[in-house]
Amino acid sequence: MIDSEAIRTAFAALADQAPPPDRIRAALAARVRQHHRRRLVLRLAGAGVVAASTGVATAGVWRATRPSGPGFPVLDGGPGGGWLDVPLQYRPAWLPQRYGESARTVVVDGERAPVISRDWQPGPAEQPISLLVGWHPSLDADRPGGTPENVEVNGAPGELVQVDADRFATYVTWRAPGQPQLMVSVLTDDGADAQRDLAMRVARSVRPDPGRIGVGPRFGWRPADMATTPWRLRHGFQDTDWVQDVVVNGTGGRQLLISIGAGAATKFENTTVATEPIRIREWKGWRIPEMNQLFLTLPAGVEVFAQLDSGPAGEQTMSALTRVVEEFDFGPWPDMSWVGNR
Repeated sequence: MIDSEAIRTAFAALADQAPPPDRIRAALAARVRQHHRRRLVLRLAGAGVVAASTGVATAGVWRATRPSGPGFPVLDGGPGGGWLDVPLQYRPAWLPQRYGESARTVVVDGERAPVISRDWQPGPAEQPISLLVGWHPSLDADRPGGTPENVEVNGAPGELVQVDADRFATYVTWRAPGQPQLMVSVLTDDGADAQRDLAMRVARSVRPDPGRIGVGPRFGWRPADMATTPWRLRHGFQDTDWVQDVVVNGTGGRQLLISIGAGAATKFENTTVATEPIRIREWKGWRIPEMNQLFLTLPAGVEVFAQLDSGPAGEQTMSALTRVVEEFDFGPWPDMSWVGNR
């Protein structure tokens, strides 16, 4: 027979042993950051999805005006351009029906951009097909594992790898003489054989693309351990708003994230930890010292969310993050007219 009083005593003991609520919130926030970091890495490697929409709406010329197709908003964005002009180089000439472009990511190393990744999907968070152009040592840890199969793509030797991890994925990598490495990745709900056929068909359709993308944001200062580290710029959308993420991965897994867009900061408003008002240049916002996070509202309703993981002993991380944003050049807002196009 179960003693109800004993049950109540046991639950009371568990409650007494539970960690403080602040620690739980911090742990959950850290888990969210880790998950967000993994999504950014996987997007660039051609194995991720566009982040789920948050339902946040803001006003201004950057908002969507009409749908361009199933799941894709039309984004006014900005004029595009910036201090670095990057050629797109290649694109698939064939994609399944309803697929449109959903994200573009660039690796920036000094004054050059050695890698660009592009994602196509039938809608947000759905079965992406990606094309990665070029390679950089900073991506070595993201290289897909698995047993490679020798394939041929338009006369060039290549490899096909299928990985059954969190989600089944197929990768086709090849390189024609004198050309950059190309990698097509497919994460659909198809079986292994159908996914393999789809990946090969997309890969064999890849053709030159004369288009270009501009890198507008630029750092004026970064912490010493991140000062020369290659960084990543991602253009995409959340719900009906454009967003661009700037990500720097330092030593020991340390990360600096600056998210910019019409709804970049609003989706983080539900924090329950202490905040402080802050003013950087002519912009007002608030910060969370406990989480090393900072929020700003720029003109025309553009928002900024910035976060820096704790660094070396003795570093004042919140002060370092504030200086990063103070000296950050946001550049022109990105051209987003390509969203939803094939």
